[in-house]
Amino acid sequence: MKKDLEIKAKKLRGKGYSINELSRILMVSKSTISKWVNNIDLSSVAIKRIENNYSKGQIASQKTIKEKTQKKNMEADTFALNKLKNINLQSGYSLLLCSMIYQCEGSKSIKDSITFTNSDPELMRTFLYLFRKSFHLDENKFRVLMHLHGYHNESIQKKFWSEITGISSNQFLKTFNKPSTGVFKKEGYQGCIQVRYRDVKIGRIINAVAKKFMERYK
Repeated sequence: MKKDLEIKAKKLRGKGYSINELSRILMVSKSTISKWVNNIDLSSVAIKRIENNYSKGQIASQKTIKEKTQKKNMEADTFALNKLKNINLQSGYSLLLCSMIYQCEGSKSIKDSITFTNSDPELMRTFLYLFRKSFHLDENKFRVLMHLHGYHNESIQKKFWSEITGISSNQFLKTFNKPSTGVFKKEGYQGCIQVRYRDVKIGRIINAVAKKFMERYK
């Protein structure tokens, strides 16, 4: 019986059946199948069939993984929305969130201004929203410095970042152009910007809130 299965496995392998297919059809472990067909010479037709089936298997596997990932992401989104729906930014959360984001991404040295540098438009937009919600600000004190590569269009990027930050393009400083070989272009990369707000007092408050909050958990 076992010898018959081995003969059949070798014949099917010669026709281009994969190890997985043979294991499933003959109901024999893949390790045993591999030993049986290890020395079988495959024709170009057989090799092509194996490659095609392998590609189909990869596509099916990737689709399954993608669907599972999407489902898990949707579950995480639902969980997040349920947790966030009762948070009121009027009750001090805005200042705390603003301070913690700044603690992670902002400049810790506040000599003459608060400085927040980032290339993520959503993070920049969120920080500035919380910053404005936490303090009474003078919009004229904002300054923006763009860091761009040679492949960027300065006018387009200035318009983009002005819309993201809500800061007039008239308050943008001279752009810093990073050297670029021109070989590599990061698709979708909008450059990096540094937003400055000249107010040391507010800077001290932001740092103090983050510091005192973290001290709670020593």
